[in-house]
Amino acid sequence: GPHGLRKQNVCSRTDMLGINESVPATCFPAEVTTAASWDINLLERVGSAIGQEAKVQNIGLVLGPGVNTKRNPLCGRNFEYFSEDPLLAGRMGGQQSRGLEEHGVVSCMKHLLANNCESSRLRNNSIMDERTLRELYLKTFEEAFQVQIPSTVMTAYNAVNGVYCAESEDMLQGIFVEELGFDGFIMTDWTSSDTCDIVNAMAAGNGWITPGGMNDTQTMQLVEGIQNGRIDRKRLEKSVYRMMKVILKFY
Repeated sequence: GPHGLRKQNVCSRTDMLGINESVPATCFPAEVTTAASWDINLLERVGSAIGQEAKVQNIGLVLGPGVNTKRNPLCGRNFEYFSEDPLLAGRMGGQQSRGLEEHGVVSCMKHLLANNCESSRLRNNSIMDERTLRELYLKTFEEAFQVQIPSTVMTAYNAVNGVYCAESEDMLQGIFVEELGFDGFIMTDWTSSDTCDIVNAMAAGNGWITPGGMNDTQTMQLVEGIQNGRIDRKRLEKSVYRMMKVILKFY
């Protein structure tokens, strides 16, 4: 995550008990703290350090930085978001992303977009006008992308103006790909499929419906989505291409 590694190995001496042992890692100060430094060079060094530890543990992708603009004290992720100021949050996040990717580790900026409340976070609906959306929430990512366009981004659980972020083609393709020049792959937040429609999410441009699984429950929904025309095959192929491009670049 944004503040360091979280990895578990099965401990051999307790394997039969099914107990996992965490791998030691540096716990870096929370983004809300590092943002108070106003030191963009510091954030690049943090990203570099996390990237170095990730490489040692053979981890190729870190789910951070968190650059969502925080505007409500009820948001449970405020500690791992930088700031309520789009310029500060964006520049800090861009530097941390740069530090990670310069060490050969994929960074994932999150969460797109307007994640403002923890309670019922899978069902929340953030309602705003176009000016608020662009000058506050999107401005953070715009500033971050001027420093470093990450290889991945993660959508938020919530909806914005009645459309789940993972299902929003206008936001993912129209704003992030066409306007901001994002050319990596898009993933959902973990188990977003509990509330959003994964066929709509794939049609909107998500390449990875996280966390995936070993059965074909989601896969068959996507196959049927292709067959009945709900998913454009070219969109699916483009998403696969974007994922493979990142894999080949970093692995």
